[in-house]
Amino acid sequence: MPRVHVVLESPLSPEAALATAYDFSPRRARVFPAVSMKRLTVHERGEKWADVTEGTMAGLVVNWERCRYDWSQPGCVRATVTDSNIYAVPGSSWEMRASGADAGSRVEMTWDREFRPGPKGNFFGFFFGWQGDRIFGKYARDVLRNRERLEHPR
Repeated sequence: MPRVHVVLESPLSPEAALATAYDFSPRRARVFPAVSMKRLTVHERGEKWADVTEGTMAGLVVNWERCRYDWSQPGCVRATVTDSNIYAVPGSSWEMRASGADAGSRVEMTWDREFRPGPKGNFFGFFFGWQGDRIFGKYARDVLRNRERLEHPR
């Protein structure tokens, strides 16, 4: 299974870093650059879980995924894809882990992606394998930096 794994340090506390992953308020689009609020739907939400659809423009097309977010395990938020127009189900997920570090937290983000068969899935699958580490590494840094700016505005 194609996987991208990124490890970063952040001045955020582990709790603040993890809360980033399950904040579905209008702030989400300010933190996650690929998220469009007009393509975000929170279908249902519990105390430690949410069922959410998010869509992202990828060139001329919208890629969307519906995920079951779960933050019931300490130090971890996991989003398991339950439906998508690009990712295979089952088999795709995103996970954020955070633990204490000297200057705040050590944050790990992991994307496991299987792609649907067909031209679109083949293209994005190839691209994920070829450039995923670089693109998702930058994305992870941007997400944390955006969250840090909200937490500590200058």
